[in-house]
Amino acid sequence: MTRSKLAVAAAFGLLCAQPLMTQAASAQCGGMAMPGGGMGHSAMGMHGGGSPFLMLLRSASLTPAQQSQVQLILNSNKTQMQGLHQQLFTLHEQIAAKLLGPGAVTAGDLRPLIQQASRLEADLNQNMADTALAIRNILTPQQVKRLAEVHLKLHNLHMQIQKLMGASGQEMSEPDGN
Repeated sequence: MTRSKLAVAAAFGLLCAQPLMTQAASAQCGGMAMPGGGMGHSAMGMHGGGSPFLMLLRSASLTPAQQSQVQLILNSNKTQMQGLHQQLFTLHEQIAAKLLGPGAVTAGDLRPLIQQASRLEADLNQNMADTALAIRNILTPQQVKRLAEVHLKLHNLHMQIQKLMGASGQEMSEPDGN
């Protein structure tokens, strides 16, 4: 596959997957329950009631005071996160318009939009890391140890599932062998 076709294929993959994830994440901002009964917000996997991070946090047995602190941390930049999600969604819509509109589209046509999306995703990732650190700082050493144990167990379960399903890390091919 030529480089430009690969770039268009990657952009199209982003187009298909990211808007759905962004919409789901934005929907979670409105009030998915977080561990301990609070309300979470989402940043593509870190915040939000269904995120792996907050699901793992459920196993920490947070005290009511810790639950309140986590809630404050999650709510502290909710408006900023919603803005970033909206900007990312808008970019994905612009990519969709280019890919699905009339006329030829080149990788160069998409490059500025993809670069903007990458910057926004980097901002989201940094926010997720900052949030995780802030939450970790309110946990006791025993809670951190418990989270590490649960994380390892979940990782091992994931590896078992991959082994059972025959996933070798290689991309599945089309039924006709392509």
